[in-house]
Amino acid sequence: ARPAVPYNPFRVHPLEYAGLSCADKVDKVRKEMKDKKATMAVFGALDDVAYLFNVRCKGDVDTCPVGIAYATITDDQVNLYCDSRKVESPEIQEHLSEVTIKPYEDIVKDIQEHASQDGNKIWIDKSRSNLALATVIPEKALVDKQNAIIPMKACKNEAELEGMRKAHIVDGAAMAKFMAWLEDK
Repeated sequence: ARPAVPYNPFRVHPLEYAGLSCADKVDKVRKEMKDKKATMAVFGALDDVAYLFNVRCKGDVDTCPVGIAYATITDDQVNLYCDSRKVESPEIQEHLSEVTIKPYEDIVKDIQEHASQDGNKIWIDKSRSNLALATVIPEKALVDKQNAIIPMKACKNEAELEGMRKAHIVDGAAMAKFMAWLEDK
């Protein structure tokens, strides 16, 4: 049998490290949606969802601070699909106050409903999505292009660059300490 979907809680990734608010990121995605003539953007990669909402999670994936979730953005709604236990804390509730929380398993149904309406186009990066999401969108409603999050993550803002600099200093000190220990052995 398939294991249960993990429900470890999300925590807020502070703006001082993220550099851009969730609202700013959603605005950028919506601008790209207009350029692509898409009425919905779907995000299935866990790191894209974590980046978009400035949230992190410990325990869903052993080696990465992401949570099991999906996201969609339309012109008038932003949805996070996850187990409701992931978003119970007051801090997360406040942080995601402009986001509609939906059950994890509703994503396919919502995409199908959106795709069934004439003229709607769904933007999904099939190369970063699972088969269930990639195959539910009819060809006439599909915009299969790199999603808007990828370039945002690639082009670091000043807060992200400063975080990288600090991480390199800490990593360098740890490496020096390790090398000194290794020489003594």
